[in-house]
Amino acid sequence: MANKKLKELGIKTDSQIKQAIRDHDSGDEVYAIQGYKGLNLYIRDNKTTTFRHRFTSPDNGKRRNFTLGAYPVFTLEQARDMYRENLSMLSRGVDPVTYYEQLANKAAAMPTFAQMAHEWLQGQIASGQFEKRTIEQKRKHIEYACEHIGRMSLDKIGTPDVLKAIKHIERDTIPTAKRVRGVCQKIFALAIGQGYIASNPAIAVADLMLPKPKTKHHSAIIEPLAFGQLLRDIDSVTDFYGHAQNIIKLQSMLFQRNGDMCSMRWDCIDFNDATWSFNPLKTGNRTDMVSSLIVPLPRQAIELLRAVQEQTGDTDYVFYNSRRKDKFEHQQQLNKFLNRIGYEGIHMPHGFRASARTLMVEQLRVPETLIELQLGHNVRDANGRAYNRVTMIDKRREMMQHWADYLDSLKT
Repeated sequence: MANKKLKELGIKTDSQIKQAIRDHDSGDEVYAIQGYKGLNLYIRDNKTTTFRHRFTSPDNGKRRNFTLGAYPVFTLEQARDMYRENLSMLSRGVDPVTYYEQLANKAAAMPTFAQMAHEWLQGQIASGQFEKRTIEQKRKHIEYACEHIGRMSLDKIGTPDVLKAIKHIERDTIPTAKRVRGVCQKIFALAIGQGYIASNPAIAVADLMLPKPKTKHHSAIIEPLAFGQLLRDIDSVTDFYGHAQNIIKLQSMLFQRNGDMCSMRWDCIDFNDATWSFNPLKTGNRTDMVSSLIVPLPRQAIELLRAVQEQTGDTDYVFYNSRRKDKFEHQQQLNKFLNRIGYEGIHMPHGFRASARTLMVEQLRVPETLIELQLGHNVRDANGRAYNRVTMIDKRREMMQHWADYLDSLKT
């Protein structure tokens, strides 16, 4: 083994290092870096040259040699800077070798954004607080983000990276971009809670996004004569495939949301009590909507449902569709139906809710509280207490029959 020789003459400059390497002939030599006690230049027998820092470990009081980097890739100036950082750690009782080993281990274990996003989504699913459709939306938002930052480790993702991803989505749809940013913020919050990162790079992005577009209300006819014509046009169709026509007819009477209308189940209908009881699909964890709803069925609705029962009564769904995975009519069929009869941009299926609310108040003088309850909204009295939907069922039953009779009068 070659002998190690310590050169007492200290090195100050880069040119002195190069000269020392050229002069080196055999054995291992150690040169002190002048002005930096414990910082050395180590030249091996094969002329491999590294910077080393020799210090006393605060962990066990033993002397340690810490290799900082190989020259010339690792420069003299970098060696001095790292030496100063090491001294700062030692003054706080931290062993630099131990610190960098832990840092390396942590970096190796650092998950990617996609891995952390998967863990976050599994937590959302396990909580049981969200509908299947809501979970699928969150999954889609994660997929959007992962297209840009999914493979990056969490500690390498900065605000510019998140902003770039969000701006890409923003070109197509601002609302979706805002939802994706919100999901990213929650995923990074989980990473902070688990100690992987110290700050949330998605927060500042909120102030750099375009404002939400003005709310575009669903097209709806709210004038009695025009609404009567709409009802006549709906009745006149004889060649549209599927259940869309019957759903639209029933929706005009019951004014419930498209998804709830299409997924109506036979076991939720009580013909004896003339009611339809269900859990609205859109409720999720929203506080402004009820989690369950009872819809009184007017005589006209019962007659329509009895006719449909002859076709699909032996299935789970009122508007059964064997071609679809969900086994009930797709909401898009309702839009296609109204567009087919000339109401594109004039009246949409969801517009029946606005039509009913407006015409009931203006033409039938129905109290708004009853209408809001029937729309599935949480309504409170002057004392902040929520109205009891069950105890007002009789008043709502009268309202629904009055509304159905009014629709018949509009047709004529």
